[in-house]
Amino acid sequence: MLDSVRIVLLAYNEDDSISSVLTSVCDHLSSENFDYRVYVVNDGSTDMTRIIVEELSEKMPVTLLNHKTNLGVAQAFNTGLRKAVSDSGLNDVIVTMEADGTSVTDLLTQMANTISSGYDIVCASRYCDGGELPNFPWQRRLYSANANRLLRIFFPISGLSDYTLFYRAYRSSLLSNAIQYYGSDFITSTGFVSNAEILIKLRSFEPKVFEFPMVYDYSVKKSKSNMRVISNIAEYIRIMLRLKL
Repeated sequence: MLDSVRIVLLAYNEDDSISSVLTSVCDHLSSENFDYRVYVVNDGSTDMTRIIVEELSEKMPVTLLNHKTNLGVAQAFNTGLRKAVSDSGLNDVIVTMEADGTSVTDLLTQMANTISSGYDIVCASRYCDGGELPNFPWQRRLYSANANRLLRIFFPISGLSDYTLFYRAYRSSLLSNAIQYYGSDFITSTGFVSNAEILIKLRSFEPKVFEFPMVYDYSVKKSKSNMRVISNIAEYIRIMLRLKL
């Protein structure tokens, strides 16, 4: 039975969207009578993100995890997931989301309840039936499709088509076991590739995985993307070779 939902929200210069995202998440979970807490990892934002989150944390169950400087996506995941796991019971659900408004809030309760029903990982997916990528720049669409295709070939996981979307739910006990097993090597990549690395390492525990289709509308995104495609391609190659050998 589900005890609590822990949301790990990654944020870097998201002052245009962070308030509406937090309000949407909290309103949705409250309306469904979930016990929950949101952990916002402010990764060295230079805008008003930190101040907005601090103000909202006085009215909402929100914890600010602040990086004084920008450490990147991998360290943001590391900070958020380790803190959420340390605060969680074995029956809790931990969800990772983006703070730019692209993660569809209505999927939250479905993802959490699916974990409660017996699954270990639930992913929002742009590539399963019903998923879409409207308004995506063609270069990013091509890069994403090919990265996911290679990951499915090198590291097949039954029931999974989207390895790179941040919006994902985990059984807390699975993450806890993985962090204990890998220790400081739980996340070794430095950028966006870390999200796929987490899945690849959890694969060793033979998780039961489910996907919900999601329409990822790129036009909703208000902040500028920090992804550097060439460097990410190089890191994908390195991580795939290292973990496959």
